[in-house]
Amino acid sequence: MASFDRDRLVWSGPRQPCVFNPACNFGQIVLNLLERSKEKVIQIDGDTGRTMTRAEMRIRVVRVAQRLQKLGYGVGDIASVVAVNSENLAPLVLGLQVIGVGFNALAPTFDEDEMAHMMRQTQSKLLFCDADNYDTVKAAASKTISEQFRVFVMENARDETLSVEQLFKPTGTEHLFYPRYLGDSYQLIANITCSSGTTGLPKGVCFSHAQTISGFCKVANFEDGICLNFSTLYWGTGVYVLNMAVMNDSTRLITRRPFSVDLFFELIEKYKIRFLYTPASYATAIIGDPRAAGTDLSSIKVWALGASNVSETIRDAVDAALKPTGRSYNFYGTSECGFLAADFLKRKPNAVGKVGTNMQVRIISDSGEPLGVGEQGEVVVKSVGIPFLGYYKNEEASREALDKDGWFLTGDVGFFDDEGYLHLVERKKDILKYHGNQVSPSEVEAVIQQIHEVLQVCVTGVPNEDKTSDLVTAVIRKYPLAELTAETVADFVASKLSDAKHLRGGVYFVSEFPMTTNGKIIRRKVRQMLLDGSIK
Repeated sequence: MASFDRDRLVWSGPRQPCVFNPACNFGQIVLNLLERSKEKVIQIDGDTGRTMTRAEMRIRVVRVAQRLQKLGYGVGDIASVVAVNSENLAPLVLGLQVIGVGFNALAPTFDEDEMAHMMRQTQSKLLFCDADNYDTVKAAASKTISEQFRVFVMENARDETLSVEQLFKPTGTEHLFYPRYLGDSYQLIANITCSSGTTGLPKGVCFSHAQTISGFCKVANFEDGICLNFSTLYWGTGVYVLNMAVMNDSTRLITRRPFSVDLFFELIEKYKIRFLYTPASYATAIIGDPRAAGTDLSSIKVWALGASNVSETIRDAVDAALKPTGRSYNFYGTSECGFLAADFLKRKPNAVGKVGTNMQVRIISDSGEPLGVGEQGEVVVKSVGIPFLGYYKNEEASREALDKDGWFLTGDVGFFDDEGYLHLVERKKDILKYHGNQVSPSEVEAVIQQIHEVLQVCVTGVPNEDKTSDLVTAVIRKYPLAELTAETVADFVASKLSDAKHLRGGVYFVSEFPMTTNGKIIRRKVRQMLLDGSIK
């Protein structure tokens, strides 16, 4: 059970030993688990209909491990993975970890500069990409990576020498392969996840083998169902669902195509999806589509919502669509620490849930002092027994990420209520100030979202004339054919919120927002578009 230490002012999740030994290397556990339930399907390709059993997955993992070892790759090397969820992506990244090569997944849609930013840090010797971004990947690598590198194309390579298929050819010695112990699992890098990049350029978050293993305490049973997550491996949730298929004996449904409402309805008609992960923005689009009312969603038992604030309106709509056999779940995590809190046991309005298994959370003041129940401050966290490895080759940022007592500073502002539920208020960096008054953009957004014609909203600040205050500004995407005026929105906000939170910066309407590939509005880009006049 979750608990609260009133003396130390620490909220703790349930303590539960990991089913698997974190001292092992991840690859050792992967190959052991794939030998079990050999004929069970671990992956379904939603684009081609092809299935892959756990035995087939294992032999592909072994082959890529053997062939990359023969090419000289191993512990200490980093691979950049810039690819969509194609058939061989899972065995590839598992094979990399079997031989101790950490992988850094980048968004396949990144431009050359965005790719170069991370490659400059990782100095990757191996690069895996798609046919349609090969030229961009190679150009980014050529101007940033100092040593020789190899590029493999996942599918439809223009030249056979570039095809990743050569790594999956039979070796003849697959049955003799045994994953060796590669060293301290608490320090060995499994993958480097990019920080979200919604407020600045991403940093490389190091995930150890031990951290990857310890994340699976069997808190939920997905053995008998299909899991769907549209995220690429650039997002932590994409990596988690891949690993969950291995560790929890579930079946992962993949697609190369980016999310669309049409794609969702295509897949839900074909497959009985039990676990669904989407950002709140995807859920809004799905539930708002007329087809939702006539589609059988009864197979969905868990619809996990995350990646951004989830309004009660969205939760109500999803829960209504899934009744009586399923419901929505809110969860909260960070790129650095993984899963932190969720409302598995009970949904509570405007709360993300209770602290997760083997996690500890504090709320601290601006001066770093711990706060109690109902007091608002920055959320800081620790994972029991698993140290934060830091940001790859960025010691300064790694030091700045921790407070004086070693707690990770999330940058999120929140508080705990008397039931131990965590409520998030705002990103610390996003807080606006108007004549000394702090204004939470998410609070204003929540009010605007009560207007039925509003599909999406982003609240930010533009400076006043003397740059002493932020003028609260709303940028809105309306539902098609909706008749909504700036005056109506401004008056509605003025009727609900105090003077400092009124929309003095104006109300603007857009046809689309700059979004991350996982459905988050990029607030810093919206603000820049306002400042440079792109939004009028």
